[in-house]
Amino acid sequence: MAEEFKMAWAIYAGGVVILLAAGWWFMRNWSWSWVRNLLLLEAATVLMVPARGVDPAGPLTPILPLFVYQTVFEEEGATPEVAASLVFAAGGAFAVMLIVGIVMLMVRRRKDRPMTESDQY
Repeated sequence: MAEEFKMAWAIYAGGVVILLAAGWWFMRNWSWSWVRNLLLLEAATVLMVPARGVDPAGPLTPILPLFVYQTVFEEEGATPEVAASLVFAAGGAFAVMLIVGIVMLMVRRRKDRPMTESDQY
């Protein structure tokens, strides 16, 4: 059982990497690179962050497919733990990109600013 599960994870991870590479390829000429980076990071986060299912001793599964499976096929919908994990993973990725975007904006503005006499010393 463990070997099949490892093989399934490897195939899934390879598919996600190919999906993200294709997304980057089609969005590489966007004028707003921060939107591309945000979308790719969000996609990578929700597709690759693992979570536990209903059984706490069960194996880790990717969070977005688990959320979709529970929402569609289980009578009670997605469990609160899975939904919260999905929200926190997506929110964390968004917060990271927000911080990176603000730092990059500050660096770009500082670089574009004309040099004054006080900046030379």
